[in-house]
Amino acid sequence: MTPGTQERSHLAPLLSVAAVTLGYAVQFGNGARHPDSMVLLTVALVASLLAVVLPEPRHARLVQLAERATILLLGIGLIGQFIFLATSSPAVHLRLGRGGFTSFLTGIAVAAVLAGAGLSGKPWLGRLRLPVLVGVHMALGSWIIHYSPHPFIDVYTFHVEAFKALSQGINPFAITMPNIYGHEQFYGPGLVVNGRLQVGFPYPPFSLMLSWVGHLLGGDYRYTNLAAMALAALLMGTCRPGQWAQVAAVVFLFTPRTFFVLEQGWTDAYVALLVAATVWSACRAPRLLPVVLGLLFAVKHYMVIAAPLVVLLYPGPQPWRETLRTLLKAAGVAAVVTLPFAVLDPVALYNDLLGFQMRQPFRMDALSYLAWWAARTGQQPPSWLGFAMVLPALGLSLWRAPRTPAGFAAAMAMTFTVFFAFSKQAFCNYYYFIIATLCSAIAAWTPPRQEQRAAQ
Repeated sequence: MTPGTQERSHLAPLLSVAAVTLGYAVQFGNGARHPDSMVLLTVALVASLLAVVLPEPRHARLVQLAERATILLLGIGLIGQFIFLATSSPAVHLRLGRGGFTSFLTGIAVAAVLAGAGLSGKPWLGRLRLPVLVGVHMALGSWIIHYSPHPFIDVYTFHVEAFKALSQGINPFAITMPNIYGHEQFYGPGLVVNGRLQVGFPYPPFSLMLSWVGHLLGGDYRYTNLAAMALAALLMGTCRPGQWAQVAAVVFLFTPRTFFVLEQGWTDAYVALLVAATVWSACRAPRLLPVVLGLLFAVKHYMVIAAPLVVLLYPGPQPWRETLRTLLKAAGVAAVVTLPFAVLDPVALYNDLLGFQMRQPFRMDALSYLAWWAARTGQQPPSWLGFAMVLPALGLSLWRAPRTPAGFAAAMAMTFTVFFAFSKQAFCNYYYFIIATLCSAIAAWTPPRQEQRAAQ
């Protein structure tokens, strides 16, 4: 095994810091720009960067402490997460009855006890603990959906209008959408005409199909989002046999704004699921990797940025050959789930997925360094800066990251943190999938001493 393929002992502790602090960052202002959020975002970015680029420490004692440090950092992070969940509203459009938050807080208390029990040397309930916690999360998520049936956000409206079009046999990518806000602040110039947004459904076809399942079966597409969160946590928890995998899954499951992401109906839960599934496949079922990777590329258009990082999953002597083969298969899978809508009206699909995004305005409330700089100086940086910053991030990752599933996920998390942190728009849902990626990397991590033992 060459040095480039070995796991690193500091990877999981540093990524634990990144996952927890990024979750805290989006807690403030619900993911909009806030002084405390900018500090925490910087901590998360630096921690993820160091996790990727630092070499393996030479001190044996540091290597031995890595597992304990990971559990300790995740445990401390969980304490803060449950404090946030217990002391702040989990969503913003709730219509509560007489009981108020009683049921929700009871569920949070149960989850906190179960999560704490998992930090001991012999976790209570053993392997059943994570499924029980997932069940608690799903019950709390169902409570959120029930008491916030119609959140005031365009994402929810986009889905409702798309489902109406599908039920009438109309291409949802060839319609226009109502502007629910009554102003044009959130949209690019010329996109709103007579109160209608001149775009159709602005998310990829595979995302629409996933959402439609929840709409058909549960009457609300957010049940698919909730199921995606649950499945992502279960996949993380079963990546590796170590205790930290389950703890990392719980950190993701109960990141402070998890129920806010659910309420708003953002589709980044699907990205979180497919990232977790990609890492799980790399660890447990490599034959599934091209299929899962193709679905990941199909569910969010910017996920193609991660394509070069797939080489980190192949530690052999000819990694690029294996990578190319996998990417070609993944492209085929992505095409299968996308082309049926693309052939109906390719121009409409392009305008919805890419044209709409390119015309979106610079957001001063974004959780990004560009918005921070514009607020401080009055000068708006160029919007292409985020794409420019991706190139050195990818280069660093390919040069320094371990060629392991954990290294792949760590590099992916760092790259997208850089991308969003220097973008014209970056909010809670953007960083939610990065939290999932960080937790997937921790879950897939193999401490070097175990890795060496397995190689002997």
